[in-house]
Amino acid sequence: MMLSVNKQFSRHLRVIHACEKGATGVYWGHRWVAAWRYPDLVPALTAMHGHETEHYALFGQLLAVKNSPQVGLPILWCAGGILYGVVTALLGRRAIWKSTAIIEAIVEQELLAASEFFQAHDPQVSAAIEKILLDELQHKEQAQAQSLGWATIDAYIEPMAVAGAQLSKNLAEKL
Repeated sequence: MMLSVNKQFSRHLRVIHACEKGATGVYWGHRWVAAWRYPDLVPALTAMHGHETEHYALFGQLLAVKNSPQVGLPILWCAGGILYGVVTALLGRRAIWKSTAIIEAIVEQELLAASEFFQAHDPQVSAAIEKILLDELQHKEQAQAQSLGWATIDAYIEPMAVAGAQLSKNLAEKL
């Protein structure tokens, strides 16, 4: 069944908004563990957390301006992100970076799809997405540079990241 333009509009904004809230939790969880295990990572993770917080606020404003409802209980996305962030960070420094690289690649694809939709329907939202995409690409590239090659832990991180992102998106579409 094809969704109306208004429903697609709202769906894209809700998914991005909810997932940005989840990202704030992921970086919070990563920072919490890094503070006692990898203190040298805290400044970079703090900057990334700040970007995600800004993105969440921006999409909240866009939802309000466009009269689109937010997802119910956004704290669920944050809590899920914190749990995921803590678990992956406990798996090690590489897991933090690999997790970030994978999640940011997923976010990149979601934002590109949304940007394509909004280019045709709302240039203001498309421009906001393009700006946010720059931050997300920077996060991905920084994380990829810190997790080059392959390690055994990668086999566990990717399925967790993909499953978490898909669950987050599915819930955002329904709640």
